[in-house]
Amino acid sequence: MKETVYISGHQNPDTDSICAAIGYAEFKRKRNEYNAVPIRLGELSQETKYVLDYFNVPAPLFKDTMQPQVKDLKMDNAYCITPEISIMKALELINEHKIDSLPIIDYDENLVGVATLSNLTGSYIDVWDDNILGRSGTMVENIMDVLTADFIIKPQNPRPMNGKMVVHAMKPESTDGFIMENDIVITGDRKEAQEDAINKKVSLLIITGGLDLEKDLYDKALKNNVSVIHTDYTSFIAARILPQAVPVSHVMTKDELVYFHQEDYLDDVQHVMSNTRFRAYPVLDHQNKVIGSISRYHLLSNKKKKLILVDHNEKTQSIGDIEDAEIIEIVDHHRVANVSTFGPIFFRNEPVGSTSTIVSKMFFEHGIRPSRETAGILCAAIISDTLLFRSPTSTQVDAWVLERMAKIAGIDVEAFALDMFKAGTSIEGKTPQELLEQDVKAFSIEGETIRVAQVFTMDMEYLESVKKELITAMNKVIKENGENTFVLMLTDIFNETSIVLAAGDFTEEIAAAFDKPLVDNSFEEPGLLSRKKQMIPKLNFAISNAKA
Repeated sequence: MKETVYISGHQNPDTDSICAAIGYAEFKRKRNEYNAVPIRLGELSQETKYVLDYFNVPAPLFKDTMQPQVKDLKMDNAYCITPEISIMKALELINEHKIDSLPIIDYDENLVGVATLSNLTGSYIDVWDDNILGRSGTMVENIMDVLTADFIIKPQNPRPMNGKMVVHAMKPESTDGFIMENDIVITGDRKEAQEDAINKKVSLLIITGGLDLEKDLYDKALKNNVSVIHTDYTSFIAARILPQAVPVSHVMTKDELVYFHQEDYLDDVQHVMSNTRFRAYPVLDHQNKVIGSISRYHLLSNKKKKLILVDHNEKTQSIGDIEDAEIIEIVDHHRVANVSTFGPIFFRNEPVGSTSTIVSKMFFEHGIRPSRETAGILCAAIISDTLLFRSPTSTQVDAWVLERMAKIAGIDVEAFALDMFKAGTSIEGKTPQELLEQDVKAFSIEGETIRVAQVFTMDMEYLESVKKELITAMNKVIKENGENTFVLMLTDIFNETSIVLAAGDFTEEIAAAFDKPLVDNSFEEPGLLSRKKQMIPKLNFAISNAKA
C-alpha cells in the first residue's frame, strides 16, 4: 500500500491553488509515487467552483489540521468473529495470528464486544458449573467442532440443549433424578447407558472412542428427537474440553467498550489509552465497521503526515499546524519565504504566471499525458492567474503551456476565459465581509503582518458604492486579528486597472509608493493587476522606508 501524501495550496485558495493541487496529485499518481491526495484549506471561490463544475472534477478534501490521526497508523488487521464462535476457535485464531484480542461483530458487522486473551484464558480458571453449556446457549456445531465429532443422528426437530453436562458412569437404575430431560450426556460403548440416556430424552448423546449406536437404539433416539454424535476422544478428554464449546459471547467484554474511529486524532487516542488498560483497541470506519485494531506500540511508531505545498511557501499562508506535518516538496511561483523543513526537499520555483504552468511542464517533461479533465482545470488556472496574459506576471512560457494544454482539454481559450471571468467576478448579493474573505493572503513584512485581498470584477460601480463599508470591515478584521495593515485591490480585468483600499498602519506610505495621494483611504492605479508582482514589492518598499 502506497504512502499517503497530501498536496495543499494556500489558505483562502484561488483557482491556481486548487487546480495545481489536483493536477500535481494526478501527476504523482501516474508516476506511481504516492497515494497523492489533493486538499484545500478554505472555501472555493465562485470562479473555482465554475471551473471544477465545467470539467466535472470533484473539489479537493477540506482539511484544517495536520495532526496525525488513527488512519495514519499502520494498524493491525481486524480478525472479526461472530458471537457464537466457540472459545476454543477464538483461542486458535489468537494464537494463529499472534494477536491479543478479537472484535466481536453481529450480522450487520456492528461491533458488539471484544474477546481478549484474558477473557478466554480466564474461562479455564473459572470453575463453571455443569449447566454452563445450556446457560450460555452453546450450539451443537460448537460441540462438534471442539470434539472433532460427527453426527450419527440429526433429528429434524432436535431437543433444546438447555440441560447440564453429565458423564454416564452409573447403572441405569441409579440415574433417576441425576440424568434429566434435555441434558448433554457423555457415554462410552455401554448399550444400557446409551439406552438409559435416550429413554430420558436427553438433548445430546456424545459417544466417545469413535464408537457407534446399535440399530434399535438408533430408531429410538430418532423417535425421541435425541441428537447423537461420536468422537474419537475418550470420555475423560471429552468431558475436559467440552466447556471450550461455550460461545465467546458468554465471556466477551460488551459493556463500556473502548474503540476508536479512523478520523480520531492521536492526542485524544493517547489520552484514552492512558486511562484504560486494554492491550488492543478496535478501529471503526465512518460506517462503524471494524477495519483494524491498534495498541500502545502503534503510537510509538507514529510518523508525521507528509505534505507537498503548491502555489505558496509562506508559513502564514499554509495550514495552521504545519509544524505537525513533514513537508517533502514545494512547487511554487512566488517569492521564497519562511517555510522551514526538516531536511533537504524537492523545491521547484519558477518566475512564471501560474503554479499550474509549472505542473503542466512537469507532465510534458516526463512524457505523461494528463486526463482531459486535469488538462482543462490547469488551463483554467493559467488563464485565471495571468488574467489571460494581461497580468505583468505572464510569460511566454505560460502562453506556450496554455496552447498545448488547451488542445488536450479541447477548449477554445478565449471563449472559455470570458465565461469563466463572468462567472467568477459576479459580486451580486455579496456582503463586504464576503468580498474581503474570498481571495486574501497574509504576509510578514519587516515584522509587520499585512493582509492583502484582491477582488476581480466587471462591476466597479457597485464596489465604489460600498467602499466605505469595505474600509470599516477591513479595520475590524485587523483589529480582531491583531494585524497591522489591510490592503484590498479592486481589480477591473478588462480595463486593466485597480482601485486600492488601505486600512490600518502605513496607508499614506503605501499610496506614496505608487506616487498617488490617499483620498478616503483609497487611490486608483491603472495597470495594477498583480498582487504578487506589483503590489507586494510596493508594500515592501513602503514599510521598509517607513521603518528606516
